Amino acid sequence: MSEAFIFSLVKNSSSIYRKLLITLPVLILALTDWLVPSTSAWGDEGHRYVNLVAAEKLPSAMPAFFKNAAARLSFLGPEPDRWRDQRELFNALREVNAPDHFIDIDKPEDFQALPNDRYKYADWLRAKGKDPKDVGFLPYAILEGYQKIQVLFRLWRDPQQAAERDQIEQNIIYYAGVVGHYVADGAQPLHTTIHYNGWSTSLNPDIFTREPLHWRFEGEYVRAQIKPEDFRELVKPAQPLQDPFSDTMKFLFDSYNQVEQLYRMDKTARWEANNRNTESKRFVAGRLAAGSQMLANLWYTAWLNSVR
Repeated sequence: MSEAFIFSLVKNSSSIYRKLLITLPVLILALTDWLVPSTSAWGDEGHRYVNLVAAEKLPSAMPAFFKNAAARLSFLGPEPDRWRDQRELFNALREVNAPDHFIDIDKPEDFQALPNDRYKYADWLRAKGKDPKDVGFLPYAILEGYQKIQVLFRLWRDPQQAAERDQIEQNIIYYAGVVGHYVADGAQPLHTTIHYNGWSTSLNPDIFTREPLHWRFEGEYVRAQIKPEDFRELVKPAQPLQDPFSDTMKFLFDSYNQVEQLYRMDKTARWEANNRNTESKRFVAGRLAAGSQMLANLWYTAWLNSVR
């Protein structure tokens, strides 16, 4: 099978391309780097930054052990990509984990009243003739992570669990760091669309690039041009969410609404390591700040809602 043929499939079918990424890792390794970039939102650095800045914005009401865990929380930001990207394993972990990193909401009107249950959502998609693995489970990865933290904070508060409080604290930090990864994915516009690595449909009136740009944007550019201080001041102190799932969907819709702007900016200042355009930096800083803000709010809400 020639590389030209593979590229033709990639350009014309985001579903086929995503399946190549998930189910044909041997083939992926044989392709050139420009053809199949990494699809880890924000790369290692961006995920660490989002968790770190979120930890800095927590109120004094949060337990000290959690507020003092910023370094560990930051390290855990890329954790789900560590599970997924060990390509030599080629096992069930990658297959089951990959759809948690994205959701294609290119028809927002279809996603206005989703069930807050992963399996009911999957049934709903199948009834519409869609494969849930192709559409993605990102909001459910966030919701389930939030609920794990809430349960653990509840155990931490329980006097009957005092003897094992140290163990519970470690679990809280771990799951809080991991859910941060999915929140950061949600702040990356390319994780909310079928156009996640080049414009993928025949209808392209703005003549957006069809070439891979996912890693150029979130990996090469962020690594070279962004530091936590570039967006730290954009993040406000954590505030409680009204409804974690509904607020998660609003957060994802906001990210999706930035997709065309991201592509438009690539036309004027290409997303790559040497892009020093001020507007490019402001755009990425805003998205990373949105991730940190949502994450800080989510952690704080889990703490507040852990009261029996």
